[in-house]
Amino acid sequence: MAFILVVDDDLQLCELLAEVLMDDGHQVHCEYCGESALAYMQGHTVDLVLLDVMLPNLNGLEVAKQVCQRFATPILMLTALADESSMLDCLQSGADQYIAKPYNVPELLTRINAMLRRVSLEKRRKVVTHQSKLSQQIADLLLTTTEAELLAYLFSRQDMVITKAELQKQVLKKDLCAFDRNLDMHISNIRRKMVKSGLSKLLIRTVHGKGYSFCAQLG
Repeated sequence: MAFILVVDDDLQLCELLAEVLMDDGHQVHCEYCGESALAYMQGHTVDLVLLDVMLPNLNGLEVAKQVCQRFATPILMLTALADESSMLDCLQSGADQYIAKPYNVPELLTRINAMLRRVSLEKRRKVVTHQSKLSQQIADLLLTTTEAELLAYLFSRQDMVITKAELQKQVLKKDLCAFDRNLDMHISNIRRKMVKSGLSKLLIRTVHGKGYSFCAQLG
């Protein structure tokens, strides 16, 4: 199951796409302009972006460029223009694939799932072939199950700001409460164990008012 962000100013089409993707087992969120899509990605983990070219204000090509600059998220561009020049524009802006409107649902789902498989395989390949000293040191840390899951969640999303609410929901499996310090305690324990093993506690950066970010370059 993947988390897919649909970006299109056609509300009816967004609802249809969301229904189709959820039926295929994915989680879906819709945004209706480029600016709000980029803002959403800043605070949420997204596995793939379905991005329309024709958007108000900031068009899809510019959004794709900014996504590539700021995130490592694959993009499937949706375009009403099927000529070669338009397709090349999509690829040059950073889209991994494109599909012309109108498109059929089976083809769309096939392309999405193929992209997600490729990304998953590439991630596994990098883990196997480029295992760094840092990842080995992290693997050697004596962590509790919860601490290990928290660190793995942050480590797999390096340089992204992960909100406390997301960590609480995805790892601790409960909603964030105003006076619940459980998450902060776990992060503090992880940092203490990292320092004890010779790693910098600054690998896990606190982003005040938002959450935490794993920054490998500080190690």
